[in-house]
Amino acid sequence: MIANLNAGNKVKFQYVERIRDFAFFPANTVYDVSEYEGTILEMRDTQENQLEYKTVMKHPEIERSRFLITVKLSDNKIKSFYDGRVINLQEVKEVPKNFLQRTLDKLRGK
Repeated sequence: MIANLNAGNKVKFQYVERIRDFAFFPANTVYDVSEYEGTILEMRDTQENQLEYKTVMKHPEIERSRFLITVKLSDNKIKSFYDGRVINLQEVKEVPKNFLQRTLDKLRGK
């Protein structure tokens, strides 16, 4: 599914965030799943367009996958996601408006 998406596609998905607490041995790991919806701004192949060294060293513990997806969310925030933790990814197709909806939009000035 990831390979079929491009910038401009509207998507919704869930993202699995791994939270590790190293205060315990072995480390306590918790997974948090959040839902997101927005428009893809960029699909970055990190094998062809590698991350900067300082970016990797800033958080070396993060598991990174091949694709980095940058999305403009519905609240206009921009956030990036590694495809290895994206689940239930769906492209959101806009339903074409019928004649009555288009007429009402014109009357309302939309």
